[in-house]
Amino acid sequence: MPLTGFLTNSEMRYLGGPLISPHLNSWDFPLRLVEHMSVIRWTQVMRGLKDQEERPLASEEEALGYLSCVSLEAPLDRDWADIMLHLGERVLPRWFLTDGQSVLEAIGLTHPIELNRQQAEELRRFRRWLREKIEGGARKTPRQTGRKNHTTLEVEDEPAEPVADPVE
Repeated sequence: MPLTGFLTNSEMRYLGGPLISPHLNSWDFPLRLVEHMSVIRWTQVMRGLKDQEERPLASEEEALGYLSCVSLEAPLDRDWADIMLHLGERVLPRWFLTDGQSVLEAIGLTHPIELNRQQAEELRRFRRWLREKIEGGARKTPRQTGRKNHTTLEVEDEPAEPVADPVE
């Protein structure tokens, strides 16, 4: 069965879209996540087939990568720091990126981060915005990063839907 009969146009654009990173001092998307991006995106598409709430969202890995770049530019406010740490708790063990430590040890936490309702909604809106940027990336001019089979689109414009600024 050809993929075009199985996947929607949106899913095809998502699978082939660029990585989105903020336009800040040329911080690169974390390489340890880039290495897994094809599988990450396929997994997210499959999640969307099982859970309609996941269908319009970018992966948690992509959200973590974007926020990692932002956090290198300036400190995140408390809510966005909690969101990033929560994503780290979920993503790092999924891809065995804790180097044998417990995830809390690897991140430097003493207890798990529980997102409140407002933070969870901000994360969903951010992941939706990120997915829209990825899917729309084919219509923009990408910057080649020099990594094999990897294109990054730097975002300079504001999100279409208001998303709280992660930097104070």
